[in-house]
Amino acid sequence: MLQIQLAAERAAVNDSMGRTLIGWRPGMSEDEAWEAGRGVWKFNADRALAQDEVQIVSPEGTVLALATITGISKHGDRYALEGELLRGDPRVGRITSTPHRSRNSVAYF
Repeated sequence: MLQIQLAAERAAVNDSMGRTLIGWRPGMSEDEAWEAGRGVWKFNADRALAQDEVQIVSPEGTVLALATITGISKHGDRYALEGELLRGDPRVGRITSTPHRSRNSVAYF
């Protein structure tokens, strides 16, 4: 599993995905968390593609969204995940069973 931990919401500057805001804020929907969390990141493309799913988590470790990984798109020297959001997954809203111990936003489990 790939896990992406979002930082606090902030204005996006020159976002290649056309977003005006990036990051996490309380009350986000699963769709909003997926859009905030799927890109753009520096990660190992082959390693990311080898994962079945991605878990988007808040700074405190609450699962905000889950998606299957179907591909990636390149954005300069960074990547965005492509996938199918698993709306209503019972893990959403709970503390992740795989705590994010990395200083980096992207972790592999």
